[in-house]
Amino acid sequence: MHSKDVFNFQEYEMADGEFVTMSTAPILLLSLRNKNKKAYEKISKVLVKGVNEKDVMEVYEFMHSTYLNANQDEEEENLMTFTEFIENADPDYMKNVNVVQEMISPSKKQDSEQPSEEQQ
Repeated sequence: MHSKDVFNFQEYEMADGEFVTMSTAPILLLSLRNKNKKAYEKISKVLVKGVNEKDVMEVYEFMHSTYLNANQDEEEENLMTFTEFIENADPDYMKNVNVVQEMISPSKKQDSEQPSEEQQ
């Protein structure tokens, strides 16, 4: 019933090359609010106020929470804990900040029919 775009999934490459899915989709947040209030609150705070780039853990907490949001259907024991997520995350902090910024405010780059640069 829902198009894939409604879920706003984003693939994130961990340091070991594994890809995980993250999402800020409101429809998923609706159920996350009841399943994992702490994760819901982390996502909600950043979506409303933005990320504090001076607080390293806030960036990773948001990323882990969006990972939990996208993977709610998985058994809890199959999901990475926050510590496991940090241990496996890409060590490039600025790359991670850019991932968070893209999740907060997705660019239009997903439209493959659009030219990569404005035509002049």
